[in-house]
Amino acid sequence: MDSAQMRLLKEIQLTEFTVTEATLYLDTHPDDQEALRYYQSAKQRLDTKTAEYQAKYGKIMAGENGQMRWAWVDEPWPWQMEG
Repeated sequence: MDSAQMRLLKEIQLTEFTVTEATLYLDTHPDDQEALRYYQSAKQRLDTKTAEYQAKYGKIMAGENGQMRWAWVDEPWPWQMEG
């Protein structure tokens, strides 16, 4: 995995965390319009980064394309990455 791919993957992971946390907050504060805008912005960023990753490096999650073999097992695991 080259450094550009690793950097993009880390951006996706951070943004996924942000989206998850914003979702949890909105579960308990559904009328918070500022939080909703924040969530929408983060979700758009996540979708954009995920599409960029998939265009450059292939599917990001196992089984997304219906294959029986999961190619992601050929890449280093997160704890095996430098960094």
